[in-house]
Amino acid sequence: MSKEIPMITLIKKGSKAFPRYVLAKADEFKNAVFWNGTTWSDESEAILFDDVNKALWTHHDLLMETLSDRPCHQYVVPVYVEIYGDKPKLNDLRAWLEKAVRIVVESPKHGTGPNETFGVVLLDAERTQSV
Repeated sequence: MSKEIPMITLIKKGSKAFPRYVLAKADEFKNAVFWNGTTWSDESEAILFDDVNKALWTHHDLLMETLSDRPCHQYVVPVYVEIYGDKPKLNDLRAWLEKAVRIVVESPKHGTGPNETFGVVLLDAERTQSV
């Protein structure tokens, strides 16, 4: 377990009408550095994401790189979605879930995981099915 786990932050930029996002973390001197698509650099070189989902998947990929040498234990936590009205097409529901649902983990308040572990919560909207 050699790699230190970075606390990567999604920062909202732009305006309400045209939101944009950058990814940042602190370097070894606690200075902010920003993801430019290849490495961490100053803010002027940061990738400016126009799609929050793309930014979040990039965040996830960067985080997973630092966790790759650790054992992984997966759990399934049922979450039920109730849709009232006409039944939507499954692909439309999946697309909506991918865009609309955000799962918040209050790491500053409760830690990154039980017993010094690091928990990653992932919504797999593609596996959504009717019950």
